[in-house]
Formats: sequence, structure tokens, C-alpha cells
Amino acid sequence: MVNISKIIILTLLSSLWAEFHPENGAAFNYTQIYFQWDQIPNAEWYNLSLINVDSGDEYEVQTQSNSNLVLDFIQWNSTFLWDVTAINVNGEYFYTSENRTFSINHLPDYFPSTDNLFIDETLYQDGVTVMDIESLNFSGGVNRFGIPIWFVDKNLFDIRFTFTHFLPNGNVIGFEPDKGYEIDLNGNRIFEIPDGYSLHHDFIKTSRNTYFLISATVEDQYCPEECNEMLPDEIPWQGDTFREFDQDGNEIWSWNTFDYFDSTEYNPYYVQIYAGNYEMDWTHSNSVAYDENTESVFISVRNLSWITKIDYASKDLIWNLGQTEFMNEIYFEEDLNFSQQHSVQVLDNGNLLFFDNHRYLIPELSRCMELSYDESDYSVEIVWEYQLPENMFSGSRGECDRLENGNTLITAGRSGHILEVTPDHEIAWHLEFDNGEIFTSSYRSERIPNLHPIAFSLSMNEYAGDVENPFVEPINGVITANIHNSGWSGGWYIFSLQDASSVEIISDSVFVQPFEDVLLNIDVNGLPSSTYSLEVYPDHAPDKLQTFEFSLHGSILLGDLNSDGDLNVLDIVILANLILNSNNSNPTGDLNNDGSQNILDIVLLVNIILEGS
Repeated sequence: MVNISKIIILTLLSSLWAEFHPENGAAFNYTQIYFQWDQIPNAEWYNLSLINVDSGDEYEVQTQSNSNLVLDFIQWNSTFLWDVTAINVNGEYFYTSENRTFSINHLPDYFPSTDNLFIDETLYQDGVTVMDIESLNFSGGVNRFGIPIWFVDKNLFDIRFTFTHFLPNGNVIGFEPDKGYEIDLNGNRIFEIPDGYSLHHDFIKTSRNTYFLISATVEDQYCPEECNEMLPDEIPWQGDTFREFDQDGNEIWSWNTFDYFDSTEYNPYYVQIYAGNYEMDWTHSNSVAYDENTESVFISVRNLSWITKIDYASKDLIWNLGQTEFMNEIYFEEDLNFSQQHSVQVLDNGNLLFFDNHRYLIPELSRCMELSYDESDYSVEIVWEYQLPENMFSGSRGECDRLENGNTLITAGRSGHILEVTPDHEIAWHLEFDNGEIFTSSYRSERIPNLHPIAFSLSMNEYAGDVENPFVEPINGVITANIHNSGWSGGWYIFSLQDASSVEIISDSVFVQPFEDVLLNIDVNGLPSSTYSLEVYPDHAPDKLQTFEFSLHGSILLGDLNSDGDLNVLDIVILANLILNSNNSNPTGDLNNDGSQNILDIVLLVNIILEGS
């Protein structure tokens, strides 16, 4: 008897990402570009070709995936042609896509010179340094050699865009006075804080996809004994409210310094310099961080020289750490001698890392500090620090970031320096801004591998046919989708198979590591004739959805059609009826190529069956 169960005639006419990426005619404010294109049937390799229309320079790279990230070839103020050529298993070039174009915008004149740079290649953490250039009202990024590769057009915002951090989904968080934003690399707004809220110094996005900001809060309070005698008994104090918003812009959490700090806890200096013009600057907080491991909020209260830990759920103040002379309740006895600090962060090991401005202390020398602490006995110690030279002292601004290789990236605030140092205090990288006579300062910087943490393509292993008539030919009723991740952000990828009515047939998730391929085996046995789509997207970047659409015709597994345990004439009769009544959705097709299904098709099919007996 013929093993008819092995005869599967199944056609999946498919379309993968109908538009190539980058979109034809697109323009960018960055020079690292991710390319993606339709899978080409029978292609073992692809040759990506780029031509700079202005200079005539050419670039080619071969890859086995239908995507590629180009980091170093693309120049500012240029237009490019690009196409992809398919290469088969024999090394033959058999298909070339049509030419597409994109352009890179002009690098703005306000981008400062970054020629003054030192690098030790043996110590440097490879990647792109993104930073705000606060004094020039914009943010940007440079590569290892200080060459600009990205900028945010400051004309897209009312005043400026101050970068705070780069997201794993490829977007950027930043703010200007009273407005916080999530934007894409071209400056398009993905999210912004609703009107009516004040915002200063910090705006972040958490791992829970919520947003924190710092708002100024003013209340009338008594005038302390250090007040000028000409002032009234009550004066306006400016404190801070820390607010959290969901993705719809709803405020879901807040914490007000007036509710948890006592008004007897203040820095006399800011009372003494208060002249009655504005508000007495009580707390002047400058950073907020949410730690998901301890479900706590850490804030930097600059004018009190405190770091404060808050229990997120109860909002209870857990402790204050810092200058004890302003505290009614002292938690940590050790005098760590820091002041006016910025950008408190929680490291993976639970330690705190921050920039100690060291203002109003003698000598005024800024530094990075890493602290470990123990809440059981309220002990704290400095486990690492790096003191900046005198010319890099910064009375305000500044940040320290721990890099993957253990180095620390230091933004030296008002001094115009960004440097990377090793745990042993060796300088691995040092950038000094030069903008002529214009003073250049920065709040923050961050080192990332490149501008594209999300860079994945989707292909089918069973993709066959030709470019005009592609199809997927299942193996034992299974099709295999391949997620190729060439981005540096790993995570859960959601995938679902849906019918023409968008009803999910299969829905699941798979964890994909950076620079990893993951196979999805999808059973299509028994699916009726219809149109289907396979959708795949990263859980942390649902807007990066990719879809493989296909039509499934006559997914009938030929075999024992009358279910009597054997193959006989009745099975052939049933199959003949299916063919004659099918209206172009039969599992065999027009076998005699006369433009219709008829008796001759049945005869040919019977011969196929009998020849296999």
C-alpha cells in the first residue's frame, strides 16, 4: 500500500514585510542604519550593496539573514542607493531587488567639536556614547573616536531636549522644562507628560513601562532663625513631589517631601541666601530611580545632601543617608563627606553609585562614589571612588554610569569633560567638548553598543518557489519560522498564528538572547483553506511587530479519506468529488495544465497513487 500520508501538496503564498527597511525616501538624524528586506526564495546568502550618490563610495556586505546593521560606512548630508542580491546554494547571483533610496540629514552647526579625544583601545568599553549637551540645548551621540553619529533636532522642542537615558526598545527618554518625552531616534514623540505638571531635573522610564518625574512643590512655612530680619514670618518653601505616570498619562503614584521631611530639617545656607524674590529652595532634588529588586524608590535631595530610600508600596521613608547635621533622625552614623550629589543609581549588586559634586566642602573636588550599605545595622562604606582633577570640578550636574566591562563612565557636569575610567583608576576614554568661546556642559551620558537594540528579522526555513510565485512547503505538516536577532537587547518575543478574522490559533512566547537565532516550529496540519498571518514582536517593543502573511489552500493530507483503515477505490472516489466540487481550492491543482480541474486530473492522480504501490 502506498504511504499516502507522505503526500502533502500545500501552498502558502506569502509576503514578509511588504516594505523594505529603511523605507524608500526616508531621512534620518543618525548614521547607523538597520537594513531589512523580504526573504527571497532559495537564497542561501544575500549581498547588500550601498552607494553614496554624492561621493560615489560603495559598500558591500554578505549575510545569511535578510537583515544587516551598517555602523561605520554612512556619512552625514548624503543620499544613498541600496539593493539586495540573492545568492543560491551554488554561489550564483540570481535575483536583485530594485534600487531604494534614503538620506542622512546635515549635521547641525551647533554640534560642538569632539576632536579633543583620548582612547586606550585595550581598556575601552566599545560602543556609542550618548549624552545631553545641556548648555547648547540638544542631545547627541558619538562613536569611539568622537565622530558624531546621532543628534536630536532641538528645533523640534520649545526649549531643548535633555537626554536622560536610552531605552532597550530603541527609543530615548529626555525632558525640557515642564515636559517629559519618550522619542524615537528621529525625534518623533512616542509619549509626553500631560499638560499641567511641572518637571525639573529628571525624567525616567521604569522596567514596568511607567514614567517618573520630579515636580516643584511650594508651600508657605515659617521663616527659620537664619532668615533676614526684613522677611515676613512665613515664606514660600520649594520642595519636590515625585510623580509616576502610566503609559496613558495617568498619575498613579506620588510622594511629597512636605509629607515626609520635617520643616526643621533644612540647610541653613539656603535660608541665609534667600532674599524673598522667589521661593526658598528647600530640597532641590535632582534624580529619581525605581529599583524593581527591592521595590523601592531612591531620590537624590541635593540641597540637603541626602540620598533617600522610599518603600514604593507603603510610601514609607526607609532611611536618609548623607549630611547628618540636617537630620532629626540619623540612620547611618558614618560621615561619608559628600554634598550636592547628582544621579543616584542602584547597581546590579544593590550598591549605590552617584556623582558627588562635593560643593561647599574643602577642597572642592568632585568624584564618583560607589557605596554598599546594610540596613540590618545601618552600616555603610565606600567600596570604590574616583576623584576628578581640579579642572573637572563641577558644582552642579554630573553622573556616573557603571559599564558592562566594569569601567565607569563619568559625566563631569559643568566642566565639559566625559571620561571612562577603569576600576584601577586608569583612563580608558576621555572626551573634552570644544565649542570655541561658548561654555559647554552636560548632565548625563550613557554608553550603548549601538543605536539599534531592537534589530531582528523573520524568515521561513521552508520558503521555496521563485520571487514571483513564492510558497512555503511544510515538512511533515510543520513550518519553521526563524527569529534572527542582531540587536543587543534580548528579551521575550511574542508570536501568534492568526486566521483571516484575526482569531488566534497559536499564541506563545520565546526568550531570544542578543545576537541569537531562535526557531519556531508551527504545526499547520488540519488548517482549512484560508489566509493566515504569523506575527512576532518583542515584548518590550510591540511597535516593532513583524508579520508573515500567507494563504493556505487545500490543506488536505491525502490518505485514508473514508477512515476504513485502508486505501481503496472509495478513497479515490471521495477525492474525485473533492476535486470536481472544489472551485480552485483543491489539494492537487491543475495536474494536466489545461486551466481547469477535470476527470483527466483524477486519472493523473490515480496513476500517481498506483505507481507508488
